[in-house]
Amino acid sequence: MAFRIVPMDTAVADQVRSTMRAPDYDHPAWSEVPVEPAPCRVCLDVIEPGVERLVAFTYDPFRDTEDLPLPGPVFVHARSCAPYTDTATYPARLGRSGLLLNCYGRGRRLVHAERIAHADAGTTLGELLARPDVDYVHVRSATAGCYLCTAVSA
Repeated sequence: MAFRIVPMDTAVADQVRSTMRAPDYDHPAWSEVPVEPAPCRVCLDVIEPGVERLVAFTYDPFRDTEDLPLPGPVFVHARSCAPYTDTATYPARLGRSGLLLNCYGRGRRLVHAERIAHADAGTTLGELLARPDVDYVHVRSATAGCYLCTAVSA
């Protein structure tokens, strides 16, 4: 089944960059130059270590979709960046150390979770979204557990 990758809304990242506060929680955000590659949730590319600045903040990936929150830390480029546009393809540099796919049905019901290699993302997302009990998939880092992006049926 064809899928579509949904990055973080640019408006959310822009709001955090301007206020340095987490949306919905008002926790302080912070900015730093990373020492290791960090994934931007808007462009879904790497924030280059030692070169680019990131903004880190608390974010709920269920924001605007489900009532029960599940907040956690995320990163975006400190500079403005264009949102990921090749949405029919899983991002080449996102989650290279492995991915955790959390599959949800209606009402935020977790129906399946699977750890996969980055190379298997496209095939596995298509297979999981073809299941009748799966409405969307949250893609997370298999090493840190943090939210990366959402995949939905195309």
